[in-house]
Amino acid sequence: MTFKRFFAAGGLCVWLALLVLVVQPSAAQEPDPPPFTKELSSHPHAMHDEFFGGQENGPRQTPDGLWYMPEGAEPQLDAAGVAPQDTGGPDDFGYTWDDSVPLNWIDASGGTDTGIDGNNYKSGPMDIGFPFKYYENTYDKLYVSRHGFVAFNDTDLNNRGSDIPRPGKPDDVIAPHWVPSDDVDYVRYLRGGASPNRWFVVEWNRLMSGFDGSDEYTFEAILYENGDIMFQYGTMSYRGNHWCGSSGIEDSTGLDGLTITDFCNKIGGDHAVEITRPAPSARVGIHILHHGVFTHAGNTATFQFPTRNTGDLGADTYDITLHSSWLATLYHTDGVTPLSDTNGNGAVDTGPVAQGQSKDIIVEVQTPAGASVGAHNAVALTVRSSLNTSKQKTVALRTAIPTNFAQVYRDSADGDMSIDYVGPDTHFRRKATADGHWGYDMAVAELNNQNFIYVWTKSRGLENDTLFLYKQKAFQLFHSNW
Repeated sequence: MTFKRFFAAGGLCVWLALLVLVVQPSAAQEPDPPPFTKELSSHPHAMHDEFFGGQENGPRQTPDGLWYMPEGAEPQLDAAGVAPQDTGGPDDFGYTWDDSVPLNWIDASGGTDTGIDGNNYKSGPMDIGFPFKYYENTYDKLYVSRHGFVAFNDTDLNNRGSDIPRPGKPDDVIAPHWVPSDDVDYVRYLRGGASPNRWFVVEWNRLMSGFDGSDEYTFEAILYENGDIMFQYGTMSYRGNHWCGSSGIEDSTGLDGLTITDFCNKIGGDHAVEITRPAPSARVGIHILHHGVFTHAGNTATFQFPTRNTGDLGADTYDITLHSSWLATLYHTDGVTPLSDTNGNGAVDTGPVAQGQSKDIIVEVQTPAGASVGAHNAVALTVRSSLNTSKQKTVALRTAIPTNFAQVYRDSADGDMSIDYVGPDTHFRRKATADGHWGYDMAVAELNNQNFIYVWTKSRGLENDTLFLYKQKAFQLFHSNW
């Protein structure tokens, strides 16, 4: 097999996964692109040798998908160009955190036992004892997971670790130490205080973790009636290789939140972290502000994005202004009914959106019939609160007519390795792996027979080399259904 183009991908402790895809041949060969330059991925699951000084350190993954940090493999903060933090935020909603506050441990040993142990990993729902405001919602009950977090729903409470925030389930999470656990001495909760200063605490006492269960963590999460949150840590004992954990909070979508402890980093003992809720305000929640699609002459490109009322002042109406060189039209969720001016201020709007609810906006962008390869358009769409006109988000919607090319990438939402083949009238997309794969250093090369080969590296535990092969038939079937 002879390579016509190859963009080198290196790595540490790796196995290669190969994907061969047959694509339609192009009419002419273009000059070779400039040399491939590796970039450090920002995702904690993809940390590799640039970050760890070229040594085979950093997180590893076991065959069953759990991540761990080998003993002594943590990076030096100064070498990594990272300064220690004692404050953080705000997130999009406005929460901030501060770990300079004094430790004031609440002993919940005399509280109510949740029943969580080595056999039972979850408990709930349990009454908080007061209405607790969390992001744009208010809750009076919660669930507890043995794996070091509470949530306001019972979806996937056996999830054994994640970076925060992340779109995957569970959402609506408050996590003082989200880490795989095998057993725990007890998990108990206690209520205290008098209105309007009531509190609710969950204590994980001697949570067992690590490869042989020798790591022990004692910590707690306190929810206050004013919406603030406190994480408190007692003894946090790491005795060797430790399972990767994290700490922080995230909203009901998993798209907004605070990272306090990055995935795979250790959490120290005998300290507290205060998470402060922002003052009441109107807000607009649009978490994906940049959208782009390929198009072709005469085609109508359709964009859909949710406008969420993340404020806490009740229902809000969001005015929309739009700037575009190509014809662009705004529609309600049905994609048929055009948006109108419901509040009489001269701008089309969403209509009333209840607090905590979303309204999907549809934007159709018409590509001119005479447009050729390279033609492109950018729509600037601003969504503004009627309750507070200083609260707004601007969304960029881009369309372009491409030439023939292939691109490869990792889907950061799902962790799968994907490949696209794109042309002026063609768009082929396929996942090369299952979700949660988390490869990195992607490269694509065109072969002499005008097929493409997709190569990446992946740090794992004991694994065999794996070959992913998609023959021409699979490509043609997929393309014909596009």
